[in-house]
Formats: sequence, C-alpha cells, structure tokens
Amino acid sequence: MTLKHLPPTFCWTKTGHESSEDLPVVVLQKEWERRLGGGRFLWGVGQSLGNSAQVAAHRTGSLLALFSPASSKPRAAGRKKEDMLLWNAWIDSTGQVRQLPPYAFIVSRATLPSGQRREQHYALVCSSPTELSMGTRLRVYPEHLRSVSTGKALGAAHGAAVVDCIARAANLNGESGKTSKSYPIALAVELEAPYFVRLTQPGVLKARDFAEINKATRDGDLATFIDMVGRLRSRPPQERVRGFTRDLFDMPPIEAMAAFSNAAHAQPGFAT
Repeated sequence: MTLKHLPPTFCWTKTGHESSEDLPVVVLQKEWERRLGGGRFLWGVGQSLGNSAQVAAHRTGSLLALFSPASSKPRAAGRKKEDMLLWNAWIDSTGQVRQLPPYAFIVSRATLPSGQRREQHYALVCSSPTELSMGTRLRVYPEHLRSVSTGKALGAAHGAAVVDCIARAANLNGESGKTSKSYPIALAVELEAPYFVRLTQPGVLKARDFAEINKATRDGDLATFIDMVGRLRSRPPQERVRGFTRDLFDMPPIEAMAAFSNAAHAQPGFAT
C-alpha cells in the first residue's frame, strides 16, 4: 500500500521489540502468511488496543496500521540468544479458544523488560489484497500524535496504539521544519474486524529453531518455512481448548465484527 500522506487516525506500531531480526525478514514472513491466508495475516504486538480500534474504525470507516522500526540498541555480539515464545491460539470475546492457522508464525520474548514472565500477547488482524512492500518517504513525529483512547501523548515505551494525528508533520519529502524525534513508515496495511485478538497457548521456541526459520526466510525458502513452522506449532499438552468456533480466517469481515464487538473487554481464561 502506497501512502501520500498520513491518515488523520491510524494504528501506529513500532516493530523490533520482540526479536533482533531485521524488519525485511519479518515482512517477508508476513507476505508468505498473507498469501497462505487469502490476504489476511496476523502481526504480533505486546499491547492490547482496548476499544480504541473499534472507536476509530466506526468514526473513520476504516483503519490502517502503520509500522515503523523501533530505535533500539543492537544486540551485543557476545550476548547469548534467548529462547522465545511461539503462540498457538487466540481467544474470542466469549472466552472460546481457536487455533491459529498452521502457518502463522507469531513470536514474543518469554519475559517482559521488568524480568517477569510474559503472560499475555496480542496480534493485529491485517489485510492486504496485494503483495506487501516496504518503503515510504513518510515519517511519524510522536509529539504530533494523541491516543484515541486517552487523548494524551504517547509514552516512550508504547509498542502499538491507535492515534489521532493532530499535525500533518510528515509529507512526501519527509520535511517537518522541526528537529524532534521521528520514525520512518516502513509498511502500511489495512486492519480488519476484530482489528486485534488476544493470543494464548504459548510454547517455547528454542533459539536455534528461531534462527533456522529466519535463515530459511532470508534464503527465500518458503517450503522450509512452512514445514518448520508447522512442526513447531504443536499445542502445549498441558493446555486444553474450551469450545470450538469458526476460524477467524473463515469468517467474512462483517461476521468478525459482530463476533468481536466486545473484544476490548476482559476475556476469561480457559480451563486447564
């Protein structure tokens, strides 16, 4: 998707918090998932959007997700690579658990920055009728954004948020007349109802397996990617699914909107 200017309201996501992998590798993985999913794919994020996505989509008629690489420090060369979490299922607004498509590859760090074990993770429900492509001359200036849910400026630690742009600071030439911090827009896609989902049933993804999947991606080896993700996406034996409903990727957008009208509310856990 090519943008000529920032939309007045959008979901802004800073990528790179969950792994040290380059953004082009992640985008290629999502392009493969998009093809396998008939245009839909899921993008993992560490924060819930609350009801802000529904509010914004109702107000504007649609909602775009814009992705920027996070300005984080590179991993130290001698630092040991960590095991990750690979997420296997998602929870709907009624508490029912549904398995993710077998090719969906959503990972997160096993611990939070505080050192506590990660208990929750989420995914944006993305859609694109055309091949994903990176590159734009637009930039986002955080000081010109306000949270749709609170009306306040974003905190420095935010990973994903639905925002209103109160000043069109970014343009095709990337000129703003200011020296404030800005982030390039690397990718833009449309979000579909229910806009985001809560994930569950994480399994441990060994660092060596994570590295092999990313190597297959860099090599352009789709067959190996599908095979490895399919083998690793086994359901944790200690967790059981409570109830079965139609899969997200089988639901037309209008039905998804109805099924997830209460997705922003707290969702009950499932039996163990």
